[in-house]
Amino acid sequence: MKKKEKEENKSKKDIKNKKNISKSKSKTKTNKLKKFFSKEEKYTNKDILLITITSIVFGFVSCLFCFMFITGGKNIITLCIDLKDFVKSYNTLTEKYYGKIDKQELINSAIKGMYYSVGDDYTIYMDKEETEAFEEIITGEYEGIGCSVTTDENNNIKVYSIFENTPAAKSDLQVGDIIIKVDKEDYTGKNSSDLANYIKTNKNKTVVLTVKRDNEEKEITINREKVEIPSVSSKTYEKNDKKIGYIEISTFSSVTKEQFETKLKKLEKDKIDSLIIDVRNNGGGYLDCVTDITDLFLKKGEIVYQLETNGKKEKIKDTTKTHRDYKIAVLTNKGSASASEILASALKETYGSYVVGTNTYGKGTVQETMTMKDGSIVKYTTKKWLTPKGNWVNKVGLEPTDEVEQKEEYYKNPTEENDSQLQKAIEILSN
Repeated sequence: MKKKEKEENKSKKDIKNKKNISKSKSKTKTNKLKKFFSKEEKYTNKDILLITITSIVFGFVSCLFCFMFITGGKNIITLCIDLKDFVKSYNTLTEKYYGKIDKQELINSAIKGMYYSVGDDYTIYMDKEETEAFEEIITGEYEGIGCSVTTDENNNIKVYSIFENTPAAKSDLQVGDIIIKVDKEDYTGKNSSDLANYIKTNKNKTVVLTVKRDNEEKEITINREKVEIPSVSSKTYEKNDKKIGYIEISTFSSVTKEQFETKLKKLEKDKIDSLIIDVRNNGGGYLDCVTDITDLFLKKGEIVYQLETNGKKEKIKDTTKTHRDYKIAVLTNKGSASASEILASALKETYGSYVVGTNTYGKGTVQETMTMKDGSIVKYTTKKWLTPKGNWVNKVGLEPTDEVEQKEEYYKNPTEENDSQLQKAIEILSN
């Protein structure tokens, strides 16, 4: 019993000692902190020098990381050497030139010249106005009323077409109307681009058009809304008891795939036996868009096209479960370029379709874009694209399976009847 009491007393004593030690350590730490922050604390010259050097190094490293972030990780020394003459020239002009200098224009011109000097037609700089026009086409949308206008032989602004499901289509505006006033302002003698620019940039919710129709003037008020530009149209032809679907693609914008699929499903609901895809005078567009459209026809795992970067090739294959097996003819001409050539070559070499018309343009490269702070963009070539069989069409074009040149009569007065390429495709698919 006494032994047990002794052990308990010892345990209590140990706990008490530990607490005292802990308090002592805590007190020591507190004293050190007080001493460190005390105004009476004196630093040696060595301490001050060490702190100064550490601060300078830390600041330099921080600036280095910031500069690397801005320059995309480029070597600072190399970059400074490369840009020495540029900076010197910029400073000389802005500081010593006798007249007024637009600094932003200097920089824009330098960037434009840099991209132009590469010698690639597709590596270019586009200013803000050019960028807006480019993005309107490529996105397939703009703020407006939903019609296209043209200037006729009498210098009148005439309504050329009205887009489906747009404010213009819901109004009383008609194809052939001559627009003489816009929001009460006389547009006589102005051209169609003046009118289009005004409607797109005007901030009012409505626009009032005064049109002349059958020698009578009429005012039409139309709302301004976001309008989707139609890039796909369709119809059907019948020959030899065969129903042939026809789809024309004017560009491969961000809305084209959805428009194409809607038209295709409608044609298939009408039980077409075959299909004509017309990409004549289609200069291309988004790579993703043409890939998605091509995927509608190829089988899963089949090659759509190939990409080549620095000698390394990558095969882009169909990853979807959808495919078709009816006969297809693609109409091409010298104006069919880029994405149009990807579609035509994939359907020719992988699907086994006909290609009717003439050699395509021959653009076998892929571009990317970068937006500048003022809204302008630069476009630059990053890759080659190859056909499924590895052919490069650049400056050569895709050769048709059935070469057909248009006759002189077609260029004077183009109609479906004298369109030799269209009629040849109908003939092939109806047999």
